[in-house]
Amino acid sequence: MLKKLLAAALIASMLILPVSSVGPANPAEASAPGTAQGYLPGDVPAETDVMESMSPALHALVLAMLNHDATHFDFENSALTWEGLYNMLSLYGQLDSRSLTEDGELLLPDETVRDYAAALTLSFDQLDGPPAAIRDRLNYDNVSRCYVVVCGEDNLAQVRVDSLSPSGSGYTLTGSLVYQVDGQVLAKFQAGLLSCDNMFGYAVTSMSITG
Repeated sequence: MLKKLLAAALIASMLILPVSSVGPANPAEASAPGTAQGYLPGDVPAETDVMESMSPALHALVLAMLNHDATHFDFENSALTWEGLYNMLSLYGQLDSRSLTEDGELLLPDETVRDYAAALTLSFDQLDGPPAAIRDRLNYDNVSRCYVVVCGEDNLAQVRVDSLSPSGSGYTLTGSLVYQVDGQVLAKFQAGLLSCDNMFGYAVTSMSITG
């Protein structure tokens, strides 16, 4: 019960605490179209260490799964998929050299969001726009042609790798989401990673909460 309460508190803080006064897109103007430490997305090559490179995706998906009380990540679940992508952009988008802050809003070009989506084994062109439930935090601005993101803050939890084993053309990774205040494990997970020619060097092919 305590683990669930802590996880819920972390997720809530990430979803509602703005960073650098970032605000949501204006619903009247916005409509959707058809880190690991030391890692700066968009600034470093994809050959970065697998854990260092994939921490943003793993962190984002675990939080989304905990929030939806899901034990397996379903990439065909639009709400879950967009929340995982939002978590990535929210927590790590500000580190990307292509991001802009304008009038208190974080703007991410379409190509940047596609790069992040590629780490989640998503066919971005087949995704509908962000669902209504998330548009107050992530939406598309037709004027700037950028996604506008309300940034969350989750500096109390950290992804830790417990094992990494070669599997085909990628890896099977087991890890934990750890509450840094007291080291408590909030969730254990297993992920399948495929070596890919994208910004991160890998893509998550499967994800499950194991404990």
